[in-house]
Parts: sequence; C-alpha cells; structure tokens
Amino acid sequence: MSRVLVVLGHAENRRLLADWLSAHYEVRLAEHPEAFDEPFDLGIVDWLGLERYGPRIEAAKRSVQPIYLPFLLVTHRQGLGPGSARQAWERVDELIYTPVEKIELGARVEMLLRARELSLLNAALRQKLELELARAGEVQAALLPRCAPALRGIDLAARCIPAREVSGDFFDWQSNDEAVTMTVGDVMGKGMPAALLAATVRAALRTVARHHDPGAALDLVRESLSGDLEHTSSFATLFHARVACANPGASVRYVDAGHGHAFVRTREGDILRLARGGRPVGFPAAAPYRESTLTLREGDVLFVHSDGLVETAETTAVTAPAELVAGLDMACPAARIVEEVLDRALRRPPFDDATILVVKCAA
Repeated sequence: MSRVLVVLGHAENRRLLADWLSAHYEVRLAEHPEAFDEPFDLGIVDWLGLERYGPRIEAAKRSVQPIYLPFLLVTHRQGLGPGSARQAWERVDELIYTPVEKIELGARVEMLLRARELSLLNAALRQKLELELARAGEVQAALLPRCAPALRGIDLAARCIPAREVSGDFFDWQSNDEAVTMTVGDVMGKGMPAALLAATVRAALRTVARHHDPGAALDLVRESLSGDLEHTSSFATLFHARVACANPGASVRYVDAGHGHAFVRTREGDILRLARGGRPVGFPAAAPYRESTLTLREGDVLFVHSDGLVETAETTAVTAPAELVAGLDMACPAARIVEEVLDRALRRPPFDDATILVVKCAA
C-alpha cells in the first residue's frame, strides 16, 4: 500500500483529507518535523505546510535521489503569484487548486504515485545492471594474465584500466619454451559492446597464436572474425608479437595491425617507433599481414599501449612517446615502469580504456 504524508497547516483540512485518503492509502500526518524521517511515497502540502516544512521537504527529496519523491501542493488560485509560484516549483512537483474535486484529486494522487513506482522500478533495474556490470568487470579482469612468464633475459608486465566497468582493451601473453607470444588489442568503442568483441578477438587469437607466426595468426583471426566485425560495424587494432630469448638480448617478430602505439626506448634514451604492418582486424583485407623484426639489447624497453593512455576528454592531442617515458628510471623492473607510466598518464579518471604492456630486456 502506498504511503501518503499529509502536510497541511489547516487542522480541519488535514483531518478531512486524511480520512478520505485512508480508504486507499496508508496515511500519516506531518504534525512534527520527525514525520519526514519515516519513508513515504507522496507528500500533499498546502502553503502553511510549505512555509513551515520547506527545508524538510527539500532534504527529503535530496535524500532519496535519484529516486523520485513527489509533492502535491494544494493552493488557492488567487494566492499563487509569480514570486510564490517560483518558490513553490522549487519544492513541489504538481499543484491542484481549491476548491478540490475529489475525482481530480484522486487522479493527481494516482499519477504521482505511478511516477514514483516507475522511479523505484528504474532504480532497482539500474542497481541490478550495475551489479551485473561490476561482475562482468571482475570476470574480464580475471581473464587477463596475472603472472608474467619467467623467461631468461625478458621482464614483462602489463595493466589494463577500463574507462567504465568493462573494457574494449585487452592484453594477453602465452609462453612457449624460450619465447612468449604477446598481444595488446583495442576494440572500437567502450563499455559492454566493446568488451564482448574484445573477448571474442582475444579467444580467437589465443586459439591460433601458439602454433602460428604473428602474421599468419592475424591472417587467420581476420578471416574467422571478418563476418562478425562487419555485422557489428566494428574493428580491432592489434599489436601481436613473439619475443624470444637471444644471446645476447631478445628477438621480436611482430605485426602492428593498425594499432600504431608501440615504440622502443633504447638504453641510450632514444625513441624508435615501430612500423605498422596492416589494417585493423575488421577492415577489408588489402594484403596478408606483414611481419617486422627487431632486436632488443640489454637495457632496451619495448612499450605497447592503447590510445586511451595518451588521449584525454579535453583534447585530441596525443602525448609523444618521449614525453610518456621522460625521466623514468629504466633500471626498475617492468612492473614498476608500468605503474609509473600509468601514474603519469592517468592523473584524472580515464576518458577511454587505457592499456600498457612493457617488455624489458634484462641481463
């Protein structure tokens, strides 16, 4: 049963209205300020009640936001001037003029209570959705690699920071003998649609990455996902590489499929941008993906990140790689380098999903 709080200053009117409403609703009289502390679904107020309890009405409405708590003002038509009308609409949601027709009053009460009921339903649905999104974020985070493979001379670390509960970015790695296959991906968009596609791309790539070279693996992924990505009008940029121990250093075979955010900071402090090797997955294939190679020497650090790390909501300008890593202590472990880059780049909540992967060639 809906709960109605009657806030009329005129005692006889208050009694008459309460008697009439009590046939259909649970009615409580606001005879003292503490009456506002108990839950109710609708307040009915006159000018005396509005003047006496105005701050209490405002506080009650604020306390349940964003849920709708309606107040109906019963007033004389002649007594509602321009100044008083502005004051009233700051605190009430609907008004009815005296003398009051019971049919009209009943219709107004039902309309406001229905709006309140819809607001409560929306709030419950929103809470359920938030819980489901939070759980989806936990599942997605649990699917990302936790521990980097222990390979001689290679120190590997990565992190993904979603802009919302779930992310369209991902990173991944798989070790195989003296090599590690690693990926950074960025699906167009944000939120749940991008996260669903990111999981699809990651699963497809994991299936083929262990047994195929980087270029061949991406060719297979593009072939298998082209229909899905076309139907969803989406695409994914990928940096996919195989890093193997060498003596000395490490060899890297990679494909940059439209990603464009990979560079090496050499032990001398120079910045070397890596070449792209094809279009994003989801674009029409112009040619097979082209592999590139590089050699990491001891002290060189490979950085791969998503565009969310260097773009903000205020500007489309992109932070240069040299700015991103300027002043960092490259003698630190890769995990520490990742944290320092994130601390520097994400001083505000991220506008877009942000991911970074670091491969350090150690002794």
